[in-house]
Amino acid sequence: MSKKRHIILIPVYNDEKSLKKLLQNIDNHLELLVGFETEILILDDRSSEEINLENNKFKNFKKIAILRVKTNIGSQKVIAVGLNYLKNIKENFFITVMDSDGEDNPTEISRMVELAEKNSDSVITSNRKSRSEPLIIKVLYRIHLIITFLFSFKWITFGNFTTFNSINLKNILNDDSSWLAFSSSIIKNCKIKRLYAKRERRYFDKSKLGLFKLIEHSIRINSVFSNRATIISILYVAITYLIFALKSFTFLIIINIILFNILIYLVKFIHSIKSFEDYSNLIDSYQIV
Repeated sequence: MSKKRHIILIPVYNDEKSLKKLLQNIDNHLELLVGFETEILILDDRSSEEINLENNKFKNFKKIAILRVKTNIGSQKVIAVGLNYLKNIKENFFITVMDSDGEDNPTEISRMVELAEKNSDSVITSNRKSRSEPLIIKVLYRIHLIITFLFSFKWITFGNFTTFNSINLKNILNDDSSWLAFSSSIIKNCKIKRLYAKRERRYFDKSKLGLFKLIEHSIRINSVFSNRATIISILYVAITYLIFALKSFTFLIIINIILFNILIYLVKFIHSIKSFEDYSNLIDSYQIV
């Protein structure tokens, strides 16, 4: 009986040390994944140093390839480029997307792939039970979740760590949502099944998720739901006016709602992409290691 094809996408930017440790950890746990042949597709977001895996010995990977883009575009966009590249594969296969820093636990891969095999029409998402950042970041992240829910009615507690049958690529790439925020494109365009796992500590260094990056990331996630956010915002403004009339804090609430909408449309415009052909034009090289 032939084995099913499984491709793991890993976006990387100047973090070869973490990448090598992640690949070794994945390789050590792949024996738990029975009936699948796993390939690695490294999405090199134009790292300043070349990724070198020649001296690393892996026993359970069928193939390792590096897809390198022409310029640094960020993890969300390079994932979109990688998915667009994979959509040209005609056969049915499975895809896992995960980060390289160690926060996504490789021991979860077998469970996610097995569930994706049983639920081919759904994307399996690894939702975070806990986070290891400083308290202020945890509080701000919770505020982000609440704001996103209030303006989209979506509770997005997962990041890039997902697994799905390739038949879902059509829905994921149905619009430019994945270019803005991968998690938003998943929950907007696909059925999901949630798994829950602890978010692990990074292999090396501390998380680079600061206040500004968290705010920018939150706005990008919400920009995927810009039309819905506008409709919901109009409803909130109307309710606020009907309940509180023209009191001073009414104007403050309305101004903040308007500012929020301006920001998400501005971010959506800044990060817009004209067509899916632009994805292919961003690829610099494809190399099998």
